[in-house]
Amino acid sequence: MIFKIVASYCLFNMTEYFFHKLGHFRSRYNYIYDLHIVHHKEHYPATRLLSDKYRSRNEGIIAYTPPTIVLILFLFSLLDRSTFYHVFLQLLFHTITNDYIHTQIHTKNSWLERYKWFQESRRLHFIHHNKFTKNLSFGYDYSMDKLNGSYLKN
Repeated sequence: MIFKIVASYCLFNMTEYFFHKLGHFRSRYNYIYDLHIVHHKEHYPATRLLSDKYRSRNEGIIAYTPPTIVLILFLFSLLDRSTFYHVFLQLLFHTITNDYIHTQIHTKNSWLERYKWFQESRRLHFIHHNKFTKNLSFGYDYSMDKLNGSYLKN
């Protein structure tokens, strides 16, 4: 059971990092970039990283749902049912949690501001908004950035 938890968590971290990296890869054929860059250029440019209410037109959902469905179908065909449901529920939990934290990172006076881990996550994510190739992870774990040389502390 512990192996499944750790493996699912690692899979989530790798997937989140890779999908977000796709959102910064400019190509004529990369619709994810076209949708994700709106978050950086229109909603939260480096000069306006906080707002009273999170600004979005669901670009993230539109951008990342198709590759997520492909990943889920791949896992469904690869894993036994018990393991698949375990992995799927963990991926869902981490996705919802990370999305919520990301929303709070861009929200003024978030209730999470009282926590040091959140202040650090916000600071690291704001570095990402200034340097798109750095700190591609967000929320609570920057291990994939550290492994891939894209972690920037200052």
